[in-house]
Amino acid sequence: MIFTIILIISISLYIIEYVILYYGSYLSRIIPRVTNKISNPKVSIIVASRNEELNIESCIKSLILQTYPNNKIEIILVNDESEDLTLQIMEKYEKQYENIHIISTYLEDSDVRGKARALAQGIDSATGEIILLTDADCTAHKEWVSSIISYFNDGVDIVGGFTVIKGSNIFSCVQQLDWIHLQTMSSSGMALGYPLGIIGNNFSFKKECYDAVGGYRGIPFTVTEDFALFEEMRKKNYNGIYPCLTEASITTLPCNSLMSVMRQKQRWSRGGSKMDSHGYIVLFIAFMMMISFTISPFLSVSDWVMVWSVKFICDLAVMIPTLGRLKLLHQLRYFLLFEFYFLFQALVVPFLLTQKGVIWKGRVYES
Repeated sequence: MIFTIILIISISLYIIEYVILYYGSYLSRIIPRVTNKISNPKVSIIVASRNEELNIESCIKSLILQTYPNNKIEIILVNDESEDLTLQIMEKYEKQYENIHIISTYLEDSDVRGKARALAQGIDSATGEIILLTDADCTAHKEWVSSIISYFNDGVDIVGGFTVIKGSNIFSCVQQLDWIHLQTMSSSGMALGYPLGIIGNNFSFKKECYDAVGGYRGIPFTVTEDFALFEEMRKKNYNGIYPCLTEASITTLPCNSLMSVMRQKQRWSRGGSKMDSHGYIVLFIAFMMMISFTISPFLSVSDWVMVWSVKFICDLAVMIPTLGRLKLLHQLRYFLLFEFYFLFQALVVPFLLTQKGVIWKGRVYES
């Protein structure tokens, strides 16, 4: 009897959660844009790179081709102690384009380190009113800057955009659906006023807000520096939005192995452990559903089918509008694989969290 009650509670909570998320996802797709700006603000795009010789050129080219006025964009390329040809490739473009500048990281007397240090030192030299962050393994839609900037107004200080994994095979397409699912939840939560997080490779904010919280040097070190900065800005009551729009999206490369995915999830989970109560509610409901998956086969086949059916239907209902907005509905052919992939992650990541060190860009961090 007790197991049946747990099953009913879990399923009910999951349905309620996803009805709320569906509504939030709808709100994220109708966020108004500013279309009558007299002038375009100057923007600074920061790209922190460590050993990215295979990717940095594609990233730079996508930034050069932006439709936003060229004289209003500065591209700051940060070389974070690269040991390959990353710096040489950067220098080639710096010589060709006046608005491209290179910063090489240096040691400093502060707790900031890793990617957070690279970003902090890049932003130090930024002259734009708006800061846009992306990664070297990303390529931006040609309307990316224009679209992101169109969302900023007096009441919007932070804008997140969707990041789409480049799908070239089954493994990468499943990762793509996984990212879409996570970002749909984050975007929905933001629209409802209960932010769950933001993706650092498509993260923008007003420079004055960054300065007001002390930037990356003003927050404790973490392996998810983007989430920590976002949380600090929220504490200062700066407002953020997370619109779902193809033109405001960027494309990034998938992890090339399952171990890489697990390390990525471990890092995200470590950083996410500092989220607020709303995030823990989402985790609790997910945990309850995991219990339901575990006990339902021992109750009856119908109970097992019911649990899976609820999860499938809820996930599909929330993801389909987002996939349609991003012109990725054809990826639903991998949806069933994604569901099992998601379940596998949920089972494995908690064990990874018992490991002390986090491996990231060839460096090992203890937190």
